[in-house]
Amino acid sequence: MDKFEEKLQVFARKGLSEEEVEKKILDEMGDECICPDCPMFNQCAKEKYEGLYCILGKSECTLEEDECICPDCEVVEDLDLKYDLYCIKGSEKELRE
Repeated sequence: MDKFEEKLQVFARKGLSEEEVEKKILDEMGDECICPDCPMFNQCAKEKYEGLYCILGKSECTLEEDECICPDCEVVEDLDLKYDLYCIKGSEKELRE
């Protein structure tokens, strides 16, 4: 079991809903998010206050695929996430299912 799975299990044991888990992770790791610095992050994403796609899932906006900076993100490193292009493909949890 990796860090991401462990984190989800800790929250599950506390009886948190999926929305509560997302909020908790946002509170804990939101400041580490580099999504707004990504070349794919556009005005639409900015206006919708999007970010932390690795946890929250893909963008509601139409993003053009460009150089992905997910591998450089501390959140990705801290949670041992395995994927990238979360803004287009979906969250880590979705991609693992």
